Amino acid sequence: MTTPTTNPRGRRRGTVMAFTIFATVLETSTVRTAAAYSFSRSIGRHQQRQTSASFLHATNARALSTRPRPIPLGVPVNTSTRLFSTVESASGPDVIASVEAQIATKGNEIRSLKEGGISKDDLAPHVAELLALKAKLVDLTGGEAPAPAPAKKAPKKRPKKQPAKKDESEMSVNELRESRLGKVQAMRDAGAEPYAYVYDPNRTASQLSKEYEGRLEPGQEDEECEEIAVAGRIMARRVFGKLAFYTLQDETGTIQLQFDKKRLRERDEDSFKNLKAWTDTGDIIGAKGTIRRTDKGELTLYAKEWTMLTKSALPLPDKYHGLTDISKRYRNRHLDLIVNPSVRETFYKRAKITSSLRRQLDAKGFLEIETPVLHTQPGGAE
Repeated sequence: MTTPTTNPRGRRRGTVMAFTIFATVLETSTVRTAAAYSFSRSIGRHQQRQTSASFLHATNARALSTRPRPIPLGVPVNTSTRLFSTVESASGPDVIASVEAQIATKGNEIRSLKEGGISKDDLAPHVAELLALKAKLVDLTGGEAPAPAPAKKAPKKRPKKQPAKKDESEMSVNELRESRLGKVQAMRDAGAEPYAYVYDPNRTASQLSKEYEGRLEPGQEDEECEEIAVAGRIMARRVFGKLAFYTLQDETGTIQLQFDKKRLRERDEDSFKNLKAWTDTGDIIGAKGTIRRTDKGELTLYAKEWTMLTKSALPLPDKYHGLTDISKRYRNRHLDLIVNPSVRETFYKRAKITSSLRRQLDAKGFLEIETPVLHTQPGGAE
């Protein structure tokens, strides 16, 4: 740039020259900038082409590496070996998770096969495949295979609760009859006779009461006496684990029977179990044993064995309320005589009075004849 002079013409010439130089420099820099921009764009396109080509090459290589390849000939193939094996070139989290899922699935399959009772020879190929998957996981993770997660145990099936056994008071007459006849059949299946032909008791309840009146202290047993046999109807039964107490009634009174599981097993292993399963109130049984007094002082037959004499098909009336209905008592005289001792005593006295009068009249020479009493037509003696 020239130094401006005081000459106006020279000043204008200098200004023009300066402007020309500035324009030239500006044009040169603009051309350089455009050239640089064009060059950078061409280099960017070239790099992009190279990157696309390398990406395609890598994709094709991965596809070729993951393509199933046939197993070479000469390699032993077991029943569980697949026709094609797959090799992953990468060991990313997705691949590792996939192998772990295959291990878990195979483990569950092996457990189900074991539960199904598969033989060891048939199970061996499945175990080999599981081990191969675990080895593959070790290669992918570069360390030891992680411990498999414990299998969830299948919830245990709870046994269905058996319906509660009905009490006799809640059962109908038909249900009671079927239940007791079922016990009759169970006895016959076990070789026992529910309706015995003969039994010979050697004592009655009243005889034992008189014989041991004032004898034996509470808890004492008469072990020196002969074996005593009694028979009668079960009026009440109380079972306490390995002990059972029955109230037995015969024609003269009542006596208590005591059954001990250990004592009964000396003669019959299943005697106590059968006693609880087969007997009910109303049954007629026989028992043999010795006499003792309980701790409360009640005279008791300490049984060594028992025998079913008559199995009752229906229970007795309620032991608390008894048979109080007059019309029902008259229609069921047999129940009235069983559960009401006063009625039984009345019948006993009536029979004794009748037989005593007959003996006296026979001794005086009277002749007994039968005459109709309730006939509407008059008639004579037959």
